[in-house]
Amino acid sequence: MKDTTEDKNWGLMLKYLGKELSDEERAQFDKWLEQSDANRKELENAEKIWQFSSSKESGLFDADQGWGKMQRRIHHIKGIQSAIRKHILMTTMRVAASLLILIVLAFAVRWIIGKSSYIKVIAEKEKILKPIVLPDGSMVFLNIGSSIRYPKSFNKNTREVELTGEAFFDIVHNAQQPFVIRTPQAQVKVLGTKFDVSAYKECDSLQVVVETGTVELSSGQTDKIIRLNQGNTGVYFTSSYKMVKLSGSDVNAFAWKTNDIVFHESNLDYVSKTLKKVFSKPIILENAKLKNCRLNANFKNRDLESIIEVIKETLNLQIKKTNDGYILTGPGC
Repeated sequence: MKDTTEDKNWGLMLKYLGKELSDEERAQFDKWLEQSDANRKELENAEKIWQFSSSKESGLFDADQGWGKMQRRIHHIKGIQSAIRKHILMTTMRVAASLLILIVLAFAVRWIIGKSSYIKVIAEKEKILKPIVLPDGSMVFLNIGSSIRYPKSFNKNTREVELTGEAFFDIVHNAQQPFVIRTPQAQVKVLGTKFDVSAYKECDSLQVVVETGTVELSSGQTDKIIRLNQGNTGVYFTSSYKMVKLSGSDVNAFAWKTNDIVFHESNLDYVSKTLKKVFSKPIILENAKLKNCRLNANFKNRDLESIIEVIKETLNLQIKKTNDGYILTGPGC
């Protein structure tokens, strides 16, 4: 039914174009035109096609012949329109692909620029005792086997760095811009102070020793925050998530940096561990009884070999030097 109506309308349209409408057909045609803007648009398109045809063909008008020609031209136009739509679709897809590539490249460039905006310093084989100066003027010293990563410029709200291993910090005071040290185990927050952080990956604990000022120690694994003041030590145990605050600190906590070592009635077990930390060389006690031996001695700016020689003579021990460090032997104390 719809096709019959459309054929009738097109028949009227062709007679209109050929100027062969009767009065009754003219009334029907005008009524059809007023039904919608789409019908009027359809007539405009038909007129364009008709004019194009008339410029190339002449002769008397035959409605049936005209209807056939019109249909062929319409199919031709539809084919052209289909080709145009296909071309537009392909062009759109190419543009979209190009935009996607540009977006990916933009993110890649941003990522590269983001990485290059950070500085990483590694103390791989020896300590870095010449201060690493941060963007705010704060200073950092690295123990051997440690690394620090920090931005070329701090943001307005915080000063954040990443630490693995051990470092001594001398932080410029700024109450409006807290200084935050992120480690694999926990984080340390300060405003301005001097302190030591030991956070080696292979250790099951993190230790903070405060020389001056105030430090906050916290971890994402617990809601607890402990505040450490001058002379305090904070320890966080990664296996149990336990956080402990000690009122005192190890007299040799900063010895790896100052090379000023003090032993006062110190047992040989503590002595060996301290020397290992300061010089990054293993000191092995061959006999467990040696742990009870006590040492009283001060060493300032001495090398490990001379210190071992003093221990040998003082405690009457034998020394075996290895490729890595020293083995202490003897009957014990």
